[in-house]
Amino acid sequence: MDWTQIYAIVAAGIFSMFVLVHLRKYLNQFVNYMFLLSRHLTYPRLVHRHRFLGPWSPAVVIIQLIYIAANIVCVTFPASTIAEIGRRAGTLAAINMVPLFAGPHLAFLGDILGTPLGTIRLIHRSAGIMAFSLSIIHALVVAESKISLPLDVPQNLYAVVVRSSLCLLILLTVPIFRRLSYELFLRTHQALATATVYSLWRHLPSKEAFPLVYVYLSAALFLVLLLAQIILIVHHNGIFRYHLSRATITDCHGAVHLRIQHQKGLEIDSGQYINLWIPWMPFISFWSFLQTHPFMVISWTPGKQDTIELFVKPRRGITRKLLYHAANGHLRNPVVMFSGPHGTSIAMDEYESVLMVASGFGIAAHLSSLKKLIYGYNARLGRTRRIRLVWQLRNQADGIGAQSFLNNALDEDKLDDGRVCNPISPAVDLTNICPGQILLITIHLESHDIVIPFGKRATVYPGPAPLSRIFLEEVSGENIKQPEKQISGKTRDTARDGNMLVMVSGNDDIRDQMRTLVQGYIQAGVSLVELDYQPK
Repeated sequence: MDWTQIYAIVAAGIFSMFVLVHLRKYLNQFVNYMFLLSRHLTYPRLVHRHRFLGPWSPAVVIIQLIYIAANIVCVTFPASTIAEIGRRAGTLAAINMVPLFAGPHLAFLGDILGTPLGTIRLIHRSAGIMAFSLSIIHALVVAESKISLPLDVPQNLYAVVVRSSLCLLILLTVPIFRRLSYELFLRTHQALATATVYSLWRHLPSKEAFPLVYVYLSAALFLVLLLAQIILIVHHNGIFRYHLSRATITDCHGAVHLRIQHQKGLEIDSGQYINLWIPWMPFISFWSFLQTHPFMVISWTPGKQDTIELFVKPRRGITRKLLYHAANGHLRNPVVMFSGPHGTSIAMDEYESVLMVASGFGIAAHLSSLKKLIYGYNARLGRTRRIRLVWQLRNQADGIGAQSFLNNALDEDKLDDGRVCNPISPAVDLTNICPGQILLITIHLESHDIVIPFGKRATVYPGPAPLSRIFLEEVSGENIKQPEKQISGKTRDTARDGNMLVMVSGNDDIRDQMRTLVQGYIQAGVSLVELDYQPK
C-alpha cells in the first residue's frame, strides 16, 4: 500500500465521520422509531391464549414463519430427487438439535444470552418441534423408497430408537404429564434427549464428516456449558473456601419461608431467582438429592447478601413436605446449595412511576423490587417517585403470609425527615398518601364484600381489582410525588413527565388485560415487563 492509497483511506474516513456526525440526530430518531415499532410487534396478541397454543405476538408469528420458510427452502431448493429431500431433511434435523443441547439448564442459557426464560423456552420448543418434523420427513422418504432396512443392522435399529425417542419427547409436551410429576417429567425428558443424541450418533455413517459433525457440536456445546455452570455453582456457593450454606425453614401462615445463611455473600438483583438443591433430606424425600427447584428471592440489599430469603408456595411434592415438617418443628437447618442468581435485571430506576400487579403468590416476584426502589428513592439514586402495588387474592388467608414482608417495605417508605404517617383508615381514599411517601399498596379480595385494613397503610377492597381504572390513574401521573417548583413566586405540582413501568406477575387473565391496556400507551412512554415467575 503506497502513500496515495493511505491518503485516500484517511480522507474517506474523515469525510464519513463528518457525515455520521451530521446524521446522528436522524440515526437517533430512526433507533427510537424502530424501538417503538418493536413494541407494536411484541405487545399485541395475534394468536390468543389457548390450551395448547399461544399467546403469540406478531413478532413471534413473523419469526416462526421465517424459521419454517428457511427450513423448507433448505430442504427443497434445489433438490432434484425425493431421496435428496429426505437426506437434507435428516441433516437439517441434526442441525436443529444443536441448540437443544445448549447447556443442562435453560435458565443458565438465558443468563448467558441476556434473554428472558420465556423466550428461551419458546426457542427450545420451536427447535424441538422442527427437528421432530424434519425427522418425520426423513423417515417418510426412506419408507417411500421401499428399501429393505433389517433391524439386525445397528445403524437401522438406532434410527428407530431416534424416531421413537423424538415421538416420546413430543408426547411429553402435553401439559397433563408435567402436572402429574414435574420432576419425573424433567428427568424423563433429559433421559430421552440423551438417548436421542446417542442413537443419532450410532445411526449416522462414521465415514462421513457431515452430518456427524453436528452431533459432536451438540455434545461439545453441552459439555462446555455444563462445565461453566459447575464452575459458577462452586464459586457462588463458596465451596472449598467457605462453609456450605444452611437454611432455616419455617411455616409462615401456610407458606414456606426459607432463610439461607450464605457465608460467602452473593450479589442478587431484584426480580432474580435461584435453583435450590437440598442434597440430603431422606426423612422428607429419598429423591431430594435429584431435585432442584426455582424459587424467587424476596430479599435485596445494595451489596452482597449473606442472608438470602425465599418465600415459597407449597404445592405438591417436596414443597408440601417442607411445610409439613417445618410446621411440626422437624427441620434442623439442612445444608443447601443453589445455582444462580438467574433472570434478567430490570433498570427500574429509569422510570418515574412503577405499577406492580400481582395475583396470589406472584407477590413474591415483586418484594425484592419494592425494597430496591424504596432504597433508591431514599438514597436519591433513581428517578422513581411513585410506586403502586396492586395485589389480587382469592381469600384473605393467601395474603397473611406476605403481610410482614409488605410491612417491612412500608417501614422503609418514610418521610424525608424520618417520620411515618398514621395508618390509613378504610374510609380514606388511598390515592392520597402521605407527603414524602411514594409507595401505595391496594389489595383486592375476591371472597369478601367489605373493606378491611391489612397491616400498615394497606387496605383490602372487595372484588377483583379494577385494573383499567388503576392503570389510567397511574398513567395520568396525578399521584406522583413532585418536588415543588417555583414559578412566578407560586408553587405548583406537575403531572407525569417521565416514563412508566408496569411489572406483572399474575394469572393469565391479569397478564392479558395489562398487556391490552399498555398497548394503547406505548408512545406515552409506558413499558410492560412480565416477570420470570408467573403464578398458575
